[in-house]
Amino acid sequence: MKLLIKYCLIVFIVLLVLSSAMADQSKRIISLAPSITESLYQLGAEEDLIGLTSYCNYPPETKTKETIGTLINPNIEKIYSLSPDLVLAANGINRSQTIEKLRDLGLKVIALDECNSFDEVAKNFIRLGKLTQREEKARDIVRATEKEVNSIAKRTKGAPSVKVFWEVGARPLVSAGGKSFANEFIEYSGGINIFADTSIRYPRVSREEVLSKNPQVIILVTMGDVTGKERTYWQKFKDLEATKNNRIYVVDADKVCRPTPISFLAGLKEVARLLHPEAFEEVE
Repeated sequence: MKLLIKYCLIVFIVLLVLSSAMADQSKRIISLAPSITESLYQLGAEEDLIGLTSYCNYPPETKTKETIGTLINPNIEKIYSLSPDLVLAANGINRSQTIEKLRDLGLKVIALDECNSFDEVAKNFIRLGKLTQREEKARDIVRATEKEVNSIAKRTKGAPSVKVFWEVGARPLVSAGGKSFANEFIEYSGGINIFADTSIRYPRVSREEVLSKNPQVIILVTMGDVTGKERTYWQKFKDLEATKNNRIYVVDADKVCRPTPISFLAGLKEVARLLHPEAFEEVE
């Protein structure tokens, strides 16, 4: 009899642990940021994704998912009506008021840390892996991308440094500071960010400042119709090093503004080839 009771007790504990584990598995996820959505697809967790913002447009398969509003103003009522197990947000991108409103409704909301470096991107990605029961896959992806990132950094390390102006906004003019995500692209690519000495991540700067620093390369992150106009504007300054050497480039914002390991690597490959094409000639 005692043996039977002991056996039943063990079975009960096992079932309790299993049911608790199942309860922790989030099978109905809503994403409030493009980088989170892209990460979920990279992890193979897209079947768990039931809602996303109108800004979550990559990969193309996202078109089949339910839209819950914009990045800044998601539809709180619609999110609640979808009965998600988990809502994933991004600090620094989603408004804190939105996050608190969702939590006040009793929804489980996890806000991932803001990313300003590749290490922080990797940390967030592994955390997403844990939340979706795909931690090992997340770690495998991080290890693989980290290896390639370091390889690119080694290729450009011995090359002459190139002064870079990184433009992410035109009216007002906005660049990337030394503590920004964009600064990582420049440094890993063997470049020098002309505004690296500012503590503001994305500072407003003047055109006079840019001209006085005389960058050798100008990188324009896509800004819609404004991008072409900005390129034409900088080309007017014939004494500007970037203009003289025809080194004003345009990069897709989706490649350099979405903090996931895979997108970081894709963006880095493009930027590194723009700054130091000679370092990659033998692998063409």
